[in-house]
Amino acid sequence: MSWAVRLLGKQSTLRALTRAQSIALILGLSLVLLCAALRIADPYDLRLVRELAFDAFQRALPRPYRAVPVRVIDIDEASLAKIGQWPWPRNTLSRLVDRLGELGASAIGFDIVFPEPDRLSPSLLVKQPDLQVAFGATGPRDIASRVPDYDRSFAESIQGKPVVLGFAAIPGADGRRPPLKAGLAFTGKDPRAALPSFAAATLNLPEFDRAAKGVGAITVSPLDTHGIVRQIPLLWNGGERIYPSLVIELLRVMQTESTLLVHSRDAAPFAVTGIRIGQFDVPTTSSGELRIRFGHEVAARVISAARLLSGDETSDLQEMIAGHVVLIGTSATGLYDHRVTPLGETVPGVLVHAQALEQILSGDHLVRPDWADPLEWAWLLLLAGLTTLVAVLCAPITALAYGGAMAAVTYLGAWIAFSQGGVLLDPTFSCAAGLLLYVAMISFRYFVSDRDRRFVRRAFSRYIAQSYLDEIEKNPASLRLGGDERQMTILFVDIRSFTTLSEKLSPTEVVEFLNVLFGRLSADILTEGGTIDKYIGDSIMAFWNAPIIVSDHASRACRAALRMRSTLRELNESDAFRFRSRSDFLPDVAIGIGINIGQALVGNMGSESRFNYSVVGDTVNVASRIEGQAKSLAVDAVVAESVTLAARECAYLEAGALDLRGKQEKERLFVLVGDAETACSPEFIALRDCHSELIANMNNPAIARARYAECLRLAEQYFPMVRAFYARLAERIKPEPAELQHAKRLP
Repeated sequence: MSWAVRLLGKQSTLRALTRAQSIALILGLSLVLLCAALRIADPYDLRLVRELAFDAFQRALPRPYRAVPVRVIDIDEASLAKIGQWPWPRNTLSRLVDRLGELGASAIGFDIVFPEPDRLSPSLLVKQPDLQVAFGATGPRDIASRVPDYDRSFAESIQGKPVVLGFAAIPGADGRRPPLKAGLAFTGKDPRAALPSFAAATLNLPEFDRAAKGVGAITVSPLDTHGIVRQIPLLWNGGERIYPSLVIELLRVMQTESTLLVHSRDAAPFAVTGIRIGQFDVPTTSSGELRIRFGHEVAARVISAARLLSGDETSDLQEMIAGHVVLIGTSATGLYDHRVTPLGETVPGVLVHAQALEQILSGDHLVRPDWADPLEWAWLLLLAGLTTLVAVLCAPITALAYGGAMAAVTYLGAWIAFSQGGVLLDPTFSCAAGLLLYVAMISFRYFVSDRDRRFVRRAFSRYIAQSYLDEIEKNPASLRLGGDERQMTILFVDIRSFTTLSEKLSPTEVVEFLNVLFGRLSADILTEGGTIDKYIGDSIMAFWNAPIIVSDHASRACRAALRMRSTLRELNESDAFRFRSRSDFLPDVAIGIGINIGQALVGNMGSESRFNYSVVGDTVNVASRIEGQAKSLAVDAVVAESVTLAARECAYLEAGALDLRGKQEKERLFVLVGDAETACSPEFIALRDCHSELIANMNNPAIARARYAECLRLAEQYFPMVRAFYARLAERIKPEPAELQHAKRLP
């Protein structure tokens, strides 16, 4: 064994692995370039995974709520219950606007579109055909001139107040566009081509838009994936003109600004780099979108519309509204204006706009700068390239430790960039590519070195157990000299009358006979996970629980013995040894098996240049002596009492306490009769119980002989393999006293 290990370690490894390293490096570098090309192409699935990683960062560290001047007037379930179902009459909305104006709101924004006249307006109701019939030909016209027009009232309430209305970009191409209230200036080229575009829109009634200070888009980003709102457009391409969003218009109106300054590139590809609204600089994506850093819902930012309309004159309401940007929207379930955020929360759409405003006012932005992609490309090449080198040149565990460290550095760097500066860097693709390279290189090394392992297996699998080969591959250090003391099960098997048999066979026939028999018996041992220690002439020594520790080693040894019994019967019946075709009579082959369990020392024993994996100790010697007793008991398998306690499921018959050569004390031995199925059979249970009474009364001739007769009857009928055993056992029954024998002979 030792020369094979040296061959594997010094010759084949040096030649094959050097060649393999070159191939592995070429393969690894090719995979690195492939990963880099995939990252530069940046397909949809990669972008989705990247966004999910950014979502995880936000869930780990949401934006904390700060008391910035932003409030939401919520048309909630309580408001609908108190005031009535939606849509409310426009005179109610007029009261809402007037109330906010009185409380000093700096800007009022509606996350609602008013595209149709108020159906509840009296001026519209009197035009109904039924009312015209009821009032006569002239009645409705006279009434119409005297009843209120809620739409006119709403427009008058909006007029002169810092109100911003919304419009919705929709699919289609109706050519409708909202009025543009703000002027736009560019520091670079016109970036319309980079902006999200719309060709149709849902607009407010014209008198409302004319009265408002601003009009902005309320539509969230069409680029969001899987229904999660991660950013909102601040600018929209309406074809010939650029239109601001609701958020931008509210900031402009709040500061009484008339112009927006759009920062854009001077050269292709044209893109937006930021927007300045008065004193606020807002970083954007290249398409003019604002990445929102979401925080959890906070009750402090929301006021119920019912409270505002109830005439509450408390001072805290004045403080909550005065100087604040106020957004009016709804959280009512039935109005279907809900969005999912990266935090996994479902929030009203108006709160998305509110959080965007809070982010701009607090300056707590999320940005993905232009240099993020090149940095990630460079880091990918560095990480994947080094992973390839380490995986090829170092031990797998070293490469794994390196990969784990690099992954930790990657995620730590991305986390620091996010938590300290709001910069979004993607750690996922670099780490995934590194893992791919590691698995590919280690797999390649495994399959290349597997050729050498197959060589070792072919050379030595016939001499040592499969389990030992596995242990050598997993733990080469096990080849060192020394051993471990542990509980072991030892088995000896010996050929009965081998000397007489070998006298009738030529040396060649003896070898052929042993090869056939030992080949089949060894397979039975290995099938049950045993390790063959050695072949000693006509004997085999095997053991269990090393090198692999197994809890049921005694049971495995007993099953191996039963397998060998069955195998030998098959070999004899099929004349596998060709004894029946001979002119001289040769009896069927018989074997004896002895099994013992106990503490023993197992390991490599010998010299540094030549050693064997073996087991030594008194347990081994006792097992050999037990095997010798099998012949005197006329059975093929005998075990120590300790074996019956460790493998209780098998069927045993006690043979009594017998002397073992070299041992001062007698050893209680048992005959192995069968497996667990045999042990549970009614026939064996009857034999076992009767046999126990026989053993207990060996010194009571009358009872012993009665029990013996019953045992012999059961054995002849059901278990013929122990008939000879009972013949030997009869010799050990104590004879009857001479007086009793004489009395029985009297007439």
